[in-house]
Formats: sequence, structure tokens, C-alpha cells
Amino acid sequence: MSQQEDDLRALAKIMDFLRAVSIVLVVANLYWFTRVETVESGWFYSTVHKICANFNRTCGLFSTTFNAKLFALLLLGLSCFGTRGVRSENITWRHIGVTIATGSILFLLNWWTLDIGMRYTYIISTVAGYICLLMGGIWAGRMLKNNMMDDRFNDENESFMQETKLMDNQYSINLPTRFYYQKKWHKGWINVVNPFRATIVLGTPGSGKSYAVINSFIKQMIEKGYSGYIYDFKSV
Repeated sequence: MSQQEDDLRALAKIMDFLRAVSIVLVVANLYWFTRVETVESGWFYSTVHKICANFNRTCGLFSTTFNAKLFALLLLGLSCFGTRGVRSENITWRHIGVTIATGSILFLLNWWTLDIGMRYTYIISTVAGYICLLMGGIWAGRMLKNNMMDDRFNDENESFMQETKLMDNQYSINLPTRFYYQKKWHKGWINVVNPFRATIVLGTPGSGKSYAVINSFIKQMIEKGYSGYIYDFKSV
């Protein structure tokens, strides 16, 4: 459970990073097309201009008002649908559709305000549209119930039916297991019915080889009358 919680936290950090990059692209778009300076620092704006100019020269990010916005929308969409929150009963698909439609109009269809010199109108409409799209995306992500969100790490498709029958004989070593399959936990067995053919246990240091396998092997071999030579090599 702790490993899955760590994976979920890591996924949340990735989604937050994508959303942050999306916001940076929107801010860069506003600066490039309006050149409104909010702080008194010439070197800061010269550095920002060089960075934006390099992006524009290599991939045409700011050749039109749409390019950076489309990239920002892509990252915003990934960040909204990559996480799932608690569904609110007050939110419906109608609310989501109206919010996204309003955000799309304000965010994408405001280029004409620059043509008539309304820079601050362009900034306000872009920010308002982005907020609407963000809200609509979060709500849509909460409403959607699909297998990808229910099984973020593909645990269900990576699981399979394992041996559940105990195959015991006078020589066998039998290790009890517990595995997840078809949304249920099952009890099973690892049956080494012929240990004379050799057995190897691989794993990283501290992964539990001795605790889960080796100790059980030794205990069962002693109970069944095996003779053995145990050598535990530790390098210094």
C-alpha cells in the first residue's frame, strides 16, 4: 500500500509540473504579444526575451498567438485528466460544457484585441479563459469514470491467475503466496516439487529474499530430513 501511495504522489507531482509549464507558456505568450512589464528590472526582461526568441526561432512557438496557447492547452488537459478528485454532485456535464466553451472563446478567439491595441483586454480575456478551461478540465476529470483512472498504474492488466493448489510431496518445498487478480486478493502457492533440479532466488539487497524464501526453504528442508551445507557469504 505504501508503494502505491508513493506512486500516486509521484504522479501528482508530474501533473503539477505539467500544469506549471502550461501556465509559464501562457505568461510567455502574454509577454511576447503585449510587452507589458510588471517589474522594474531590465535584465529580467532581456533574459526572458532571449529565451522566448530562441523558442520562437527553433519551433515557431510565438509566430502566432495560437501556437503557445495550443501547447498550453495540451499540457493543461494532461494535467487535468491525469489526476482524479472527488466528484461534486452540483456539477453536471452542462456546467462543464458551458465553462469549457466560454473558456475556449475567451482564450483562443481574442487575437483581434491586439490588432486594435487593446493589450490589457487581451491579457484579461486570456487569463479568464485559461481559468475557465482549468475549472472545466478539473470538473471533467472528476466526472469521468474510466478504467484508466480507476487503474492508474495498469495493475489489473499486469495481474494474472497464479497457482492456488498445494502440490505437496516428500521432497517438495511449498511457499504460500498472496496475489491480486480480477479486483480480488487470492491465496496461492509456489510449489517447488523437485528441488533437486536446483533453485535460484534473485533480488536486490533488502528485498526480502531471506525472510520470504530462504528461511522457509531451510525450515521445510529440515522438517523433511534434508542434509545441507549453508554458506552465507558477505563481502566487506
